[in-house]
Amino acid sequence: MRLDDRLMDFFQRPLMCIIASADRTGQPAAGRGVGFELLDDRETIDVIFSGWQWPRMEQSIRETGKFTATFVSPSDYVTFQLKGSATMRGTEASDIPHADHFIAAATAALCSLGVPPHMIASWLTVRDARVVRLSVREVYVQTPGPLAGMLTDVVSP
Repeated sequence: MRLDDRLMDFFQRPLMCIIASADRTGQPAAGRGVGFELLDDRETIDVIFSGWQWPRMEQSIRETGKFTATFVSPSDYVTFQLKGSATMRGTEASDIPHADHFIAAATAALCSLGVPPHMIASWLTVRDARVVRLSVREVYVQTPGPLAGMLTDVVSP
């Protein structure tokens, strides 16, 4: 699925990211993403997470290729969940600036809402950074309200 301009605009906001996968027995692994890069094809997103903080995530992705990333705007709870097939790729030096930018923007947004910085620091770390490449197949609205859980129309074929 190709992400349209409205969703691409959403990804310019300060965001938080919850990630999840499941291993071959169906046991879930969940954690927080700490950065991302939308690829030029607008169908693929690289999501960065801490392998140190979420050690089961990489193995689950390698076993099943299942992955979901849920992005939320802390200021208004606008939320989208991306699902598709995933593979792990090697972490590159260029990934760290994406994570640093994401962490700085998320921290500023959360602080503006009254969350103490010392709490945020424990949620967002790039330690032992790992990168999962997600080929987006489905996008769901997860913003609280009547459309939550619905496939979104902000993608084009």
